[in-house]
Amino acid sequence: MLVRGAAGSIGIMAVQLAAAGGASTVAVTTSSSERGELLRSLGATIVFDRDGNALGSDMLDTSTLDTGTRDTDPRDTDADSSGSRDAATRTSIAHDFDVVIDVVGGTALPTFIERLAPNGRFVSVGVVGGYPPTDFGMTLMRSFQKSRSFATFSLNTVPITRRNVKRAALFEAASRGELRSVVHDVLPLSQAADAHRRMDSGEVFGRIVLTP
Repeated sequence: MLVRGAAGSIGIMAVQLAAAGGASTVAVTTSSSERGELLRSLGATIVFDRDGNALGSDMLDTSTLDTGTRDTDPRDTDADSSGSRDAATRTSIAHDFDVVIDVVGGTALPTFIERLAPNGRFVSVGVVGGYPPTDFGMTLMRSFQKSRSFATFSLNTVPITRRNVKRAALFEAASRGELRSVVHDVLPLSQAADAHRRMDSGEVFGRIVLTP
């Protein structure tokens, strides 16, 4: 699983839930090695920057990525399968994720669709980086033999009764210490404008809490 834009509250929770659910690989994209280490403490196993290049210790080794035993068509691989491709996998994201959770959107979205495994599912849960190109769906069509899929998700479509059940389960998990809520800072309500500015600047890891 890959969580794109993992430093926000949605991404942080997705990382923890994936790790708790037994995902063999929990990869993330984020803006710095420091944030990457924080995400590791929450369950991430591989850290990449926003462009998909390895950060920190993963710059030298991404061998912990689970490539599984999926069937691959030799036509989908490079003709040269020697050292150059091995080096590439050590420094950039492998194209082998069963699920991508994307909070970012933006112009790079099609690139991350291409990093899905056969039968992989791409789920867009936000567009904080702007909307993707209008023709991003062609990325799926050009690889339809791989049976990749794209979906959007919003809590607005989830029945309130189901939301309440899930919310209660999450609170119980948090009370047992299985999930962590990450608070970047606590500010008085009078500083709400500053809180929004800091959120927009990308400096916040997790949430800012406003108090009356």
